Amino acid sequence: MGEDTDSVRSQTVQFRDRFFEIETVIIDDTECLLLEDVQRRFPGVTVLCVNNVQRKFIRNEKGKRSKPLRIAACIGQVVEAEESSESFDNDTHGRLVRIEGKIDRIDNNVQEIIRQIANVMRQMYQLHEYTTPRYFFILPAKHSDMMLIDTVQNWFHTHYKLYFLCECSHEPNEMHVAPHEGYSIKKARDFVVKYAPYLRTTIQIVQVLLSAGGLVIPQLGNAAKVINSAVPSRFQDPKYYEDMQQQLEMVDNLLNKVDNQQYRADASVVDRHQSRGTALQGAELREIQTYLERVDDKRSLGNLYRIVTADGHVRWVCLQHYDDISFNNEMSKYINEFEVMGGKFDQNTKEAFIIQVNITSRNVGMMCKALGKGFNIVKLICRECSIDEDDLEKLLDIIINRSSIRCLNMGSVRVRNFFGITKYTCQEMVAEFNNQSLKVRFSNTYYDGNTLMFTRFLLQNKIHKNLDLSATDFLWHESDLRQCMESNAVVTRLVLEYTNNVNILKVIFNLKTNALQQLKLTHSLYESSTLSYFCEMLKKTKTLVELDLMDYTGIEDEDFINTLLEILKEHKSIKYLNIHITNVQPSNQKEVDLMKSLQNDEFISRLCISSSLISCEFTEALLHAGAKRDAFTYLEFYNCQVKDDDKAKLQSLYENERLHQLSFYEEPRWYVLLDETNGSVNKGKRSNISTDNGSSNFVQLATLLLREDLE
Repeated sequence: MGEDTDSVRSQTVQFRDRFFEIETVIIDDTECLLLEDVQRRFPGVTVLCVNNVQRKFIRNEKGKRSKPLRIAACIGQVVEAEESSESFDNDTHGRLVRIEGKIDRIDNNVQEIIRQIANVMRQMYQLHEYTTPRYFFILPAKHSDMMLIDTVQNWFHTHYKLYFLCECSHEPNEMHVAPHEGYSIKKARDFVVKYAPYLRTTIQIVQVLLSAGGLVIPQLGNAAKVINSAVPSRFQDPKYYEDMQQQLEMVDNLLNKVDNQQYRADASVVDRHQSRGTALQGAELREIQTYLERVDDKRSLGNLYRIVTADGHVRWVCLQHYDDISFNNEMSKYINEFEVMGGKFDQNTKEAFIIQVNITSRNVGMMCKALGKGFNIVKLICRECSIDEDDLEKLLDIIINRSSIRCLNMGSVRVRNFFGITKYTCQEMVAEFNNQSLKVRFSNTYYDGNTLMFTRFLLQNKIHKNLDLSATDFLWHESDLRQCMESNAVVTRLVLEYTNNVNILKVIFNLKTNALQQLKLTHSLYESSTLSYFCEMLKKTKTLVELDLMDYTGIEDEDFINTLLEILKEHKSIKYLNIHITNVQPSNQKEVDLMKSLQNDEFISRLCISSSLISCEFTEALLHAGAKRDAFTYLEFYNCQVKDDDKAKLQSLYENERLHQLSFYEEPRWYVLLDETNGSVNKGKRSNISTDNGSSNFVQLATLLLREDLE
C-alpha cells in the first residue's frame, strides 16, 4: 500500500469553528489525508472540501474509491470537514424543537444558559479583527430601586457604568470581570437602544458568574491578587452579590422596555431566542468608545491586552491570563524560527529584537504565520535592518491589524525597491498600537524616510481609528503631513500636541478626505494668530462632532473663549466640548460667557476650572446645566475657592446621578495628573467623589511639562 514519510507533515483541518493539524501519509507516491483520521476527531464527518468545493476521494484504475478513503493533501490550505446535510438538517431541526420546549424556563436552568451563551461566543471568535474587548455589561453606578423609576425616561437618566470581561475562556462560567473600576456611559438612551440585544447575552454571562461564586479572578498566586486589587470592591464582596443580581434584573427590565422590533411583545419564540444571542460585527464594537466617558489616553480598555491564540483568534485578556494563553504549545517553535533568522526574544518581557538582519521574504512569511497563529510579542525592536518594499507591506499589515504587538520601534531600517536598491531609510520612529489608537513619534527628528514609513503605516492601517501625533515632528514639513493624512482611510479621531502654528492647522482642516469626528489638542493654541485661525477654520468644518481642549494648564484667553462659545452655539455638527479654563473670577468676561453658555446651550460636556474664585451665581449656572443638560456630566475644580454650601449643592447633582464625575482638588491640574500617574495621590487633599481614573504615562507627562517650561 504505502508508508509514512520520515518527516512528519500535517494538514490543517477545520470542523465548524475548530482548527486541527492532522498528520498526512504517503500512499502510492501521493501525500494523502485519510478520512478515518479525520473521523477519529469528528465521527460524523463524511465530506471533505477545499474553498467550499467538495473533494472527490481518490479512485483506482477501475474508477472505484480506493481503500482507505482519502483525498490528496492540500498543504498550505484548509480542508473543511463537514457532516452530511441530512444529518445536519435533522440535528438543527431537533435543536430548535428542544429550545422552544425549554424557552419558558431557561432563566432557571443555568446549564442551558451556559450552552446558549457558548454558542454565541463561538460565533464571535470567528471575527478576527476586533480591536475592542467584545464582552461587556452595564450596571447602575449606584444602587437604584427599580420600583421608584416609573418611566422609561427616568431609566435613561440613571447613571450606568460599563465593565469589560476577560476573555480567558470559551466557557462563560470561567470568565471574570476586567481589573478596572468601569467607565461611565454617556448618551445612555442611544447606547441601550443600539446594544440592547447584545447586552442580553452578556448580562446572562454575569448572572452565571455570580451564581458560580463571583466575578473576580480565581486566586492563582500573587499576580492574581494584584489584579484583583484593581477590581471594584462590589465585585469582590459576596455581601453585594444579591444587590448586584437585583441591579442586573433592573437592567434586564430596561432592555425589555426598549422599543426594538426584534423582541416586540408579539415576536415568535424563535425570534425571542435569537434576540438573546446577537453577535455584534466588528464595526459596531469599535463604536463603543464613543459612548464611554473619560477613556484614558492609553486607550487600554479595562486594562485588558489583545492577544492572538494558537488557532488565529483574537482575544482580550488580563495580564494574568495573557501569560497563560500566549505561551501555547507552538510558542517554542516560533521562538526557535525567529532566532534562526537572527532575532532575539525575551520571554520575560515579551520583547523581540531584530538587529543588523537582512530580512528576507522567507523571514517575513515565517513572521506573518507566527504572528497570525499566536506568537504574542508585546514590543518589536528593529534596528539597522533592510527589507524589500513588498515584504514590508505584508509584515506591517499583520503587525498593525492582526497581531498582539503593542509597540514597534524602528531605527535605521532600509527599505529596498524591486531591484534591491535602497529606496528610503526610516531613521527613527516609534509606533504604539493600543486598542483603536495608533500613536506615532519621530523623536522630533524629521527625515524623509520617516515620513515615507509613516505613510506606509496609514496605508496599511485598517482598524485604528484614533491617530496620535506630535506637530513638532512635522514643523516646516507640513506638506508631508498632509500627504500622510490624506493616505489614511479609517481615522476619525485625531490627537495632536504642540499645535501652535497656522500651517499645521491648515493641514488638519483642509484635508481633501476629511472624515475627522473628534479632535483633541494638547499644549496647543497659545499664539494669538493660531487662536484666530483656529476659530475661523472651526466655523467651516462640517464633520467634527467632539472638540477636546482639556489641556494640562488650561486656557486663559478671554477673547478666544468668547469667540469659541459663540461659534459652537450656532455650529451644525459639533455637539460636545471638553475644555479646561483657568482664572475665572466673579463678573469677569470668562465667567459671564461661561454662565451664558451653561444656561442657554447644550454643547459643554466636560468642564475643568482652575485657579479661580467660584461665585454663587456661577454655581447656579453649573447647577442649571447639570439638572437640565444631558450632555453635561463631568466637572472638576483645581486650586479653586468654592464655598462649602456651593460644594454641597454641586455634590447633590452627583448624588442624583446628573453628574457622573465631580472632583475638587487643592493643587493645579498638571500637578494632580503627575501625582496620580506616579501613584501617590494625597487622598487627604481631595474630595472623594471622583468616579473614574485614567491618566497619561508619567515619563511622557513629565517630558511634556519640561518641554513647556523650556518653551
